[in-house]
Amino acid sequence: MHTGRLVLTPHDPYYLPDDIDAVIENLRDIQFCADPVADLKGSHYLLGERFMQLVSFMGCSPFIQLEPSPDGEPFCHLFIVGPYPEPVFLRGRNTGAPRCESCRKRIPDWPSQIIQWQQDPGHYQAACPHCAHQQNPAKYNWRQSAGSGRLFLCIENIFPNEAIPSPELMQTLEHSSTAKMPWGYFYIQD
Repeated sequence: MHTGRLVLTPHDPYYLPDDIDAVIENLRDIQFCADPVADLKGSHYLLGERFMQLVSFMGCSPFIQLEPSPDGEPFCHLFIVGPYPEPVFLRGRNTGAPRCESCRKRIPDWPSQIIQWQQDPGHYQAACPHCAHQQNPAKYNWRQSAGSGRLFLCIENIFPNEAIPSPELMQTLEHSSTAKMPWGYFYIQD
């Protein structure tokens, strides 16, 4: 059974690294990821020798399956989603309502706001139903349960809040492009 994923993406949902291959190469250099997974279509990579040092796991001795198994059970690996010409929104069954950045109250109608935002992601501004503050839904604070972006690095088969990326991993991602854009992370469950 697939437990979820840890998703890494630039903080700015409109930003796309200038060279995605360089991002992957930098992750290989620090041994976060290794070779492509032969049996999967798309950009799937095995995790590298330092993965367990670059991602901290909560709880006592988690069991992390790092290799594909003969029975086809989900395993922990890196999967690249994107790049997209415009930001897209990723969410899961664990996604909760975001809060307004102005009044901090929950935005109950966020699904309809996301639908409207997807029609014009560069310009749409949603109004908070409590204080009328205008904000682009791509920049909502989802408290690490959803996110928007043009490129996502998904670490598959990670339970939400089970793993936290290290400062070294996040700095490597930040320095993987000429813009030195900070990255963030969130968790989603299907």
